[in-house]
Amino acid sequence: MRFPCEFVASTMIPSLRIRIAHNLRSKGISQNDIATLLGVKQPVIVSYLHKKISETGDEKINHHLDVLAKLISNMLFTQEPLENVMRTICTKCKSLRVEGPLCSIHKSMYPQLEIFQKCDICSGYEELPSLEERSTILSELKEMFTNLAALSSFYKWVPEIGSQLAKCDSNAKDLDDIASFPGRIIKVKEKIVAVSNPEYGSSRTMSSLLLWLREKQTNIRWVLSFKNKPELIKKIVKWKIPYLETKSIDLKWDDTLSSMKKQPIVFTLRLLLDHGSSGYEAIGYLFAETSEELLNLVNKLFA
Repeated sequence: MRFPCEFVASTMIPSLRIRIAHNLRSKGISQNDIATLLGVKQPVIVSYLHKKISETGDEKINHHLDVLAKLISNMLFTQEPLENVMRTICTKCKSLRVEGPLCSIHKSMYPQLEIFQKCDICSGYEELPSLEERSTILSELKEMFTNLAALSSFYKWVPEIGSQLAKCDSNAKDLDDIASFPGRIIKVKEKIVAVSNPEYGSSRTMSSLLLWLREKQTNIRWVLSFKNKPELIKKIVKWKIPYLETKSIDLKWDDTLSSMKKQPIVFTLRLLLDHGSSGYEAIGYLFAETSEELLNLVNKLFA
């Protein structure tokens, strides 16, 4: 099985780099500087410059590569932002893939694909979230972190291993559909700090929990982990928040979740409290359908 992106990686990009190297050298740029601009070693540039451009690429895309290489060379020469350079290349790649020359090359490998008059297989499934939708969720995670950081007492509820915050959309089905903070949220003195920006597919634990509860409550979107303390129970009872308690969930993760799924309370569950065990910290997990609900619960429990 061969994919369009394999041809992009094996033929299109190397051929584009070779053309760019030749163009930049003709502008008087040194081999070392060209290597830096292209993100490769200087000996690689030497090999690029020894190759004849006419012998690289594929006749179906070489014209496009010539034009693109000239454009990118000028952008690099004038020191345009890297973001603009990458976006230009990726945009061109997409146009060549979707009903373009790359599509034709791919179909030549698999004649059975010829039945697709307007082939968009390499675009993936329509139900997958768009870049705009994913960007929105990442922004919502950052905003939620800001709200948590503004809560003066939340740092006291951050576990020693760090807290985790995750969110998904209505179509989430696996790990890659759920965004969270890689490296977790940690406490520094009396503040919380996000080690890195949120991204998709970075937390197996939080993703597993969200997907598990979404089987019974499809509107659940958020989950937040925190330090499970004994004094929390009084607040939970006071506000009548549906909860379940476990012990040593890290030692028997799948079995515990499978067992709890059979309990009626999972249809309204908002808190999962694990009491830990030897070597495992007591961690709680707070679930919510909306950011408003999550903040409301956070204020009731941790303020």
